Amino acid sequence: VGSMSKNKQPSVSTKKSGQKQSAPDKGKKNKPKIHNNEIKEYFRRNEIFADFIEGIFYDVIQITPDMLSEADTTLEMNEEIDNGKTRLCVTKELIRDVAKIITDKDGNQCYVGIEDQSSFDKDMSVRAVMYDSMTLNGMDDHYIPTMTVVCNWSKKKFSNPLNLSSIFASSFAKLFEKSLMQLALTVFNVIGYIYNQDEYRFKTELRTVFAYVSGALNKMSIEEIHESCPWIIGQKVSKLGLMIINLYMKLDINFDELDEEENYMTIYQEAVNNAAKAAKTEQTFELALKSSKELNRSFESMLDVFGVSPEEREICIEKYKKMIV
Repeated sequence: VGSMSKNKQPSVSTKKSGQKQSAPDKGKKNKPKIHNNEIKEYFRRNEIFADFIEGIFYDVIQITPDMLSEADTTLEMNEEIDNGKTRLCVTKELIRDVAKIITDKDGNQCYVGIEDQSSFDKDMSVRAVMYDSMTLNGMDDHYIPTMTVVCNWSKKKFSNPLNLSSIFASSFAKLFEKSLMQLALTVFNVIGYIYNQDEYRFKTELRTVFAYVSGALNKMSIEEIHESCPWIIGQKVSKLGLMIINLYMKLDINFDELDEEENYMTIYQEAVNNAAKAAKTEQTFELALKSSKELNRSFESMLDVFGVSPEEREICIEKYKKMIV
């Protein structure tokens, strides 16, 4: 069924003479990335899904969580082969990371899929068109509008054409302009969010999550993120939201010990402060070590010269003892 992305997990079964047989596994199983599992779980939440789609298309649609229903994210393809015997082959592919059906007050529906891209994929736009056409092909009773939104979390912004007419040279434009299908695809580049906040209207904690992750992807310090997004200070996020932020900020937080009622951003800020202290202590240690060698003085005397705090002094001395053992 064409080329699937690396985190798709096809399962294959065959029916022969009315008996179902499981096909043997071939090759290595692709284990889904932890990043993808967390992001998919996050986007499956109706309030987050609705906010993400409406935030991007805020000028054309209003979506509330109650308008959403679950959509099948897999596709089965059936083929009859006449080779003396009739055999039904069923191939089941996971073709969507997350998908939901949006139903308005008049009963009109559309099918929206979200593709989570943790690493840059130049072919994503073409694959998204394939996913959309496969979804339409798999609908049993009637077609509904189908589209894909890609959430690109990588450090590289997607810049390939988002419509087919852009792929062709200008000299061929008139030949193709009346027949070319537009790619039903929008790419949201998380890395650019912190510089383009006004283009989106997220209402939930998604705004905070994207701001921190965007800042991290741009190698901004916590202070620089707060300076660019002053509104972010004091905002609250869910446990899963903080886990996603921490995938990129990489702070020392034990999520297993967090209670559901905790103020996660307070915990996050404490982790940031602890990380800053650790970085400062490391800098002090390296400076004292270098100075003691250059001046031929003891390591502890150099700590006295720098006037470090008792807590910082204890950490540095303990580290020095381990180094010389």
